[in-house]
Formats: sequence, structure tokens, C-alpha cells
Amino acid sequence: MFVTTPVYETGGAIVFGLMRDAVVPDATDVLYKVPSAAEFRLDLISAHFYGTPALWWVIARVNNIEDPLIGAPLQSEIRVPTVQRLASLGLLNV
Repeated sequence: MFVTTPVYETGGAIVFGLMRDAVVPDATDVLYKVPSAAEFRLDLISAHFYGTPALWWVIARVNNIEDPLIGAPLQSEIRVPTVQRLASLGLLNV
């Protein structure tokens, strides 16, 4: 009836339970002011910064955006992880 607790090894440490997100807010993130019109959708912001719309979920997670269909609030300032950081995490090939 009960499923076993997942066990992971990360960086030499044993972790029980769910893994942490691969992408969390960081001091190296770019602060991007969402314009009043055009690029408020996360897929468009991802395409602008990373060359692909597929990494929209990274921007959503770093900014705690729960509904990606709504997008980023207009005129708000959001965090966008750098290309170098995503490459170091294995999420983007540069």
C-alpha cells in the first residue's frame, strides 16, 4: 500500500524524499523588467535569453510563477538565470 521513500545520491550526500529543484534563485541571475506589451509570456522570454522557448519552466520556477499561461506580470522585475549557470547545471548546451 505504501510506496518506499525515494533515495538519491547528490554530490556525495544521500538525500531521502523528494529532490530539490535544480534551479533556484541565485545572485548571478539577470533582473529583467517585463515590458508593458510584447514579451510577457515565459516562452518568449526564454527564447529571448536562451534561444529556445523550451526553458520557460526555469523562469517560472525561479520566480515562483505557478500558472505559466498567465505569464509574468507586466512591468514587473523577474529573475532570469544566466546561460552559463544553466549550462553548468546541464540544462542548456552552449
